[in-house]
Amino acid sequence: MYTAAIYLYLSNAMAYKIYSRFFSPLKSLAMSEKVERRVDNIEKSIGDSRIYRGLVMKNGLTALLISDPDTDNSAASLSVAVGSLSEPKDLPGLAHLCEHMLFLGTKKYPVENEFTQFLTQNGGSYNAYTENDHTNYYFSTKTESLKSSLDRFAQFFLEPLFTTSATEREIGAVNSEHENNIADDFWRLDQLEKNGADPNHSYNQFGTGTKETLWDIPNSKNISVRDQLLEFHSEWYSSHLMYLTILGKEDLNALEELAVSLFGDIEKKNVERPYWSDPIYKEEQLATKTVVVPVKDIRMMSVKFLIPDLRKYYRSMPCVYLNCLFGHEGPTSILTVLKKRGWSSQLSAGNKFGARGIELFNINVDLTEKGVDHVDDIVKLIFQYVNMLRREGPQEWFHDEISNINAMRFQFKDKGSPLNYVYQLSSQMITYKLEDVLTFGYLIREWKPDLIQELLSYFRPDNMRVTVVSKVFQNQTDTVDKYYGTPYSTKKIPTETLNEWEKDDLCEDLKMPLKNEFVATDFNLVPIDNNEPSHPYIIHESLLLRCWFKTDTEFRFPKAFVSVDFFSNIVMTDPFHCNIMMLFVRLFNEDFSEYTWDATMANLNLVIQQSDYGLEMQLSGFNHKLHTLLKKTIDKLLTFKINPLRFEILKEETIRGLKNIDMEQPYQCAMRYNTIVILEDAWTNDELLAAMYDVKIENIEEFIKKFFSHMFMESLVYGNIDKSKALEIIQILETPFLGLDGFRELLPRQMVRPRAVRLEDRESALYETTSDHHSSSCVFIHFQCGVQSSLKNMIISLFNEIITESCFNTLRTQEQLGYIVLSSPSQSHGIRNLDIIVQSDRTPVYVDSRIENYINTIEQLLMQMPEEEFNKYKDALFVKLLYKPKGLMEQAAVYQIEIFTQDYNFNRAQIEAEALKLITKDDIIKFYNDQISQSGPERHKLAVYVRSTLKNTSTEYMNNSSMANYGVSSNEVKFFVGLLEKFEKLSFSTSTLEVWENSLTAFLN
Repeated sequence: MYTAAIYLYLSNAMAYKIYSRFFSPLKSLAMSEKVERRVDNIEKSIGDSRIYRGLVMKNGLTALLISDPDTDNSAASLSVAVGSLSEPKDLPGLAHLCEHMLFLGTKKYPVENEFTQFLTQNGGSYNAYTENDHTNYYFSTKTESLKSSLDRFAQFFLEPLFTTSATEREIGAVNSEHENNIADDFWRLDQLEKNGADPNHSYNQFGTGTKETLWDIPNSKNISVRDQLLEFHSEWYSSHLMYLTILGKEDLNALEELAVSLFGDIEKKNVERPYWSDPIYKEEQLATKTVVVPVKDIRMMSVKFLIPDLRKYYRSMPCVYLNCLFGHEGPTSILTVLKKRGWSSQLSAGNKFGARGIELFNINVDLTEKGVDHVDDIVKLIFQYVNMLRREGPQEWFHDEISNINAMRFQFKDKGSPLNYVYQLSSQMITYKLEDVLTFGYLIREWKPDLIQELLSYFRPDNMRVTVVSKVFQNQTDTVDKYYGTPYSTKKIPTETLNEWEKDDLCEDLKMPLKNEFVATDFNLVPIDNNEPSHPYIIHESLLLRCWFKTDTEFRFPKAFVSVDFFSNIVMTDPFHCNIMMLFVRLFNEDFSEYTWDATMANLNLVIQQSDYGLEMQLSGFNHKLHTLLKKTIDKLLTFKINPLRFEILKEETIRGLKNIDMEQPYQCAMRYNTIVILEDAWTNDELLAAMYDVKIENIEEFIKKFFSHMFMESLVYGNIDKSKALEIIQILETPFLGLDGFRELLPRQMVRPRAVRLEDRESALYETTSDHHSSSCVFIHFQCGVQSSLKNMIISLFNEIITESCFNTLRTQEQLGYIVLSSPSQSHGIRNLDIIVQSDRTPVYVDSRIENYINTIEQLLMQMPEEEFNKYKDALFVKLLYKPKGLMEQAAVYQIEIFTQDYNFNRAQIEAEALKLITKDDIIKFYNDQISQSGPERHKLAVYVRSTLKNTSTEYMNNSSMANYGVSSNEVKFFVGLLEKFEKLSFSTSTLEVWENSLTAFLN
């Protein structure tokens, strides 16, 4: 029923127009001698204006060509059907290192950063990743540069250099990447999953690589890693294992010529595509329980069932049926029962592809303190749910509901950015037919109840592994993972426990879900007013609500977006109030999720989150029943009653979450402290934590009542909504709050947002803190550049465009300071900034000195830059500025940012593009000399150091002049600058620090 209704939303005339434009036959090229087969019958959604062609070349390479005459940038991706499971057992990380090395020079383009520099100058970006069974390379560029970019890209797979010097340096980068992940519980648990596999199976391996696995050990055995890289690439990088996607504005014939001419000569090797048919777990690895001590104070458990690789059944997708049931959050779900018993707050479930031939079904459960003691009971509950599903049998009505929702998602999905689109498609092409590669994961074409029953047969106690993660297992483990240092133990589950789980009994609270009442059935589009404004405009403004409105005139899908920002100045005035709002939002979301889960499943999403000034609410998706969800949400906000049991559980979880912030990555810590230091109103994690213990239910009830009776809302209503429906939404938003007893409007002075703290000319400020959980340190350099304007914004953005590649190449590739290196413009409270971040195993003082040394080289870079090259950077920035949102939700996000920041510059891209045209190289040089150079008269620098306590680097050589801007000349001087009090500045002038230097040096001596 729903699928048929989808097509009715298009008029016959519009349907014919789309068909005639995008499905009319294109006169094809004569079949090239390098092309084996063309595929033109690739199914796409009714709203997709792109044109597709598949190719299978005679060398076996498979290509998908996408012509989009309206695109504002081009993109390409190539997936190779080989990954870390295919590397030599004695060289863990070789496939990952190979991925890194392909960017560092080819025979035709030998300069190491030539490809990345070219993309930077042409408004592009790039990345790559290595998976167990494939490796994906992808990039974007301005449309005019697609051919030149592809030529450089193709050389990765033809003649990479793998130079000795680059190999040695890039091993350092791989090692830094691993060092960044060592204290990350996600990476640790992923490795333990592999450790638990059959020792003789390829899955039992370590894929990232380290200096030890890629340098120290091979050298001790006289193994040349460079030779191994050449051999690995020569053996596995075969054309028939390659899957290429190209998206450009050229027609299909032109794209085919490009693909065939550049990739048609890649050699086909005598190697089969890897497939792992043997199970990763044998009897001795199954029916086990692993206990793990995490880094963060987290508590969770996972139940993993070994299942067959079901990807060949993608037309019926039996796993999706079970994913939706086990992960359901409605009243009769596993999660709801767990919440009522006080054992859990979150659950997720679904199938996981480990590699071709390897698939698992995972059920992950977040545990409360009480839940850790009931792990076996939770597993029992899961099997009782399995028993219920077996007795009920596969339900065709539920399958049809899922199928219809997926069909709606597919037919009305937004275009998506070219870069994300191509890299997702190229990896999917490895497994799925070209005809179905766009519909995979969406369209469920067949009802196969026997496959669902077969899949359920694998949900047995003797075919699973249980993992429990908690700090309570400290000193109770017997094994330490050699790559991450994770303490854990694995033991067989007692027979009596397995027998208990095998019983065919039920829990009366666990049932099939009810029919989803939020599934949209009305896909009609509202008529467009010929005088419809091009940007949102204020449709309503009162003492309580300002509402911006725009009917979508571009994307024309039956979707809408509504955001509401609830603002009150009382929230940020006290960390106690911040905690109250944090807890209220968590309690509300958890309680309301039973109702909203069906809406989420029907592609109508509700997000409520804490903001600096109150809370933000967003509704997005199909507009048919959006107003129903909004009305229910507002009613619930005003009548919500806190469950005492859930309050205690979520308060404890929030306290743990605040404690865990100290264990975040150093660069995240540095960014957070930069915000705290530079903003007028911001609270440290310790201040929030200290205030959290005192929060009680009555505090929340009293504060929320006060908040809702003395606040202001600013809203955006956008999409397939006309003015009359927008006014109905305004009534739903406004009327309940105006009717509250004691409601008072905010005064104008109470509407003022906090400001950023102004650094003085020539001021260099430093804030230092420590990290006790990561071996890497971090330096965050923040140059405050003044109040934003269109011209200033563009000068800073263009300056960053010019330096971004050289900054990365110098500090990361050449000097190997660390894996995380970047420069970026930023904005906070109307102030424009330039930031440089380096996460490194070197001391912060040394890293800062190398950043300053790099900054000194920028002058020469600018002075020697030819005008032609300068204009390339301008053109590249134009491409990024004028990037058009690819869908309704992406456009909504652009509008919302302007409203949230209170800039309301909805035509920002065009205005700033005009400002960019006026900028000359002299303007960039002046900006550098005034605000970035160490001698700049208007330089405002804040440095945030996060120093690791896990490594002793105090003996590292320091250039005595490296901290001249701070007045420090000793090896490394640690000093701590207190946080800002309200309206006070963190300010240490050079002259003041020179006085400190004498005292500190005398003390150190």
